[in-house]
Amino acid sequence: MANSAMTEFLRDKGINAADIRRRALERAEAAEAAEAAEGEVSSPAPASAPTTRRRRGQPESEAGPSTEQPSSSTAAETKKRKKDGWRMKSVSVPGQIAFCAECDCRFTVTAYSRNSPDGDGLLCNTCGARDAGAKKKEKKKRVVAKRGKKEGAKNILDGKVWGPKTLRELCINLVAKYIDDVEALGDIGAMNMDLICQIISRNRRLNNNTMKLFLDPGSTRLNIYDCSKIEANELQSIASVVPTLRHLSLSFCGNMTDTVLTYYAHQLHSLNSLHLGGPFLVTVECYHSFFKLVGSRLTSLKLTDTARITASVIESIVDNCPNLTELRLSDLNKFDDECTRLLTGLTKLEVLEISSPGREVSDKAIIDLLSSIGDGLKELDLTRCQELTDEILPLIRARCTDLQILTLEDCEQLTNEGVAALFTDWSNSGLSHLNLSRIVNLSDEALHAVLDHSGTNLEVLNLNSCGKLTDVGLGALGRGFGRLEEIDLGFIGAVNDSVLEDLGRSCKVLKTIKVWGVLRCTGCASLPTGLQVVGVQEIASR
Repeated sequence: MANSAMTEFLRDKGINAADIRRRALERAEAAEAAEAAEGEVSSPAPASAPTTRRRRGQPESEAGPSTEQPSSSTAAETKKRKKDGWRMKSVSVPGQIAFCAECDCRFTVTAYSRNSPDGDGLLCNTCGARDAGAKKKEKKKRVVAKRGKKEGAKNILDGKVWGPKTLRELCINLVAKYIDDVEALGDIGAMNMDLICQIISRNRRLNNNTMKLFLDPGSTRLNIYDCSKIEANELQSIASVVPTLRHLSLSFCGNMTDTVLTYYAHQLHSLNSLHLGGPFLVTVECYHSFFKLVGSRLTSLKLTDTARITASVIESIVDNCPNLTELRLSDLNKFDDECTRLLTGLTKLEVLEISSPGREVSDKAIIDLLSSIGDGLKELDLTRCQELTDEILPLIRARCTDLQILTLEDCEQLTNEGVAALFTDWSNSGLSHLNLSRIVNLSDEALHAVLDHSGTNLEVLNLNSCGKLTDVGLGALGRGFGRLEEIDLGFIGAVNDSVLEDLGRSCKVLKTIKVWGVLRCTGCASLPTGLQVVGVQEIASR
């Protein structure tokens, strides 16, 4: 049989496979002897080299030691070593004869033989299968535990409460689970019906059939939270089944067409509040005709996520909807300074939202708008108007004296000094809701000014991602809050257990503290019962 050049070279040097194996076994025996000496084990019997099988096609001259069955004395010696507290190191060579580290039975080593749990010896097929099963069960437990953690996080994000559910909650969840088999919801109350609609919308199970369950003739309010699977004909049927609607809110209504909206205009004679999310198929011309027909009745209007709202549509709203008190415009791709200035004609506005505009909204446009309508505003939302600077803050301070809710989220160019000046000697009686999240320059000075001005009135405070706040500034949170029910301190590195404990002691009506991304909160046993801390896994809801 032809041999490779390497084999011939080694043979010339007097090196063969049998010698290599023999030297390896000698080294293993020497190591075992050293370990035995360290463990003060007296006179261990020398272990015979394990036998191996000659592989098929291997030359006789290169074969290892002949395969021989170990004597009974060898087995006895092995057992004695185990009792003495040490065991001969196993060399995992397929084909050798070994003794199981668990049950002491003799078996033939294969490539699939498993090591013992302590790493000292090998396991026979039976014990190896048992060990594999145990590890598989342990892995399954870890997977289940991990899945449980994910479910817990999902429950928090979905707003689900911890602890035992009430009978009402159990019934609502059961109905939502089998919604496809429900023929009618019956008289369960508008609130319960709305909760069921939210659950099945969240699970993307609202469709042409299930939507009909929520159409109650004679009802005045209807909220559909996910219309993405509802076709245009079924959307149109809402007006024919429930012609008494006064408030209609349709989210993700991408299937709405001009025909549907025009039908609403002619059929819903009592409609005064309309919220449409994502009606990207409705044309500019249809908006013009719709607002001419129903504009005089509308007091609340919300339009989001569409590129069809242009300056001409905003002008049509201003001209035809003089009684609007609430206007929310969000994620409109073509909203700009021109659209902003047109809103100055809506003099009765009390609630105004301009969030995530698709084009630049400048300081000057907002200043012009607030100069005209700021006196009557009770809520102002300028979320993600990222071109705004401190220039708008003096006008808010001067004109928006009746403001109760202010949202400046993600207005990243606002400074700590500007926010502090806004809340210093402001003639406003105090805000109930304040959102300053992701104003990255906000620090202790501005927070102290907020607390001095509105601390006794605030019910909801959002400081998420205001990373420059320090322990000293956050320490002031423990004073002055008489009505605070919810606070968001997520992603603020200075937040720790002490801050939470101070809040828990001082804020008697506080219900929720959000601390997502906070690494220094590990658990507060002293928090009062009923206070829910979300965002830290070690802190359970109380």
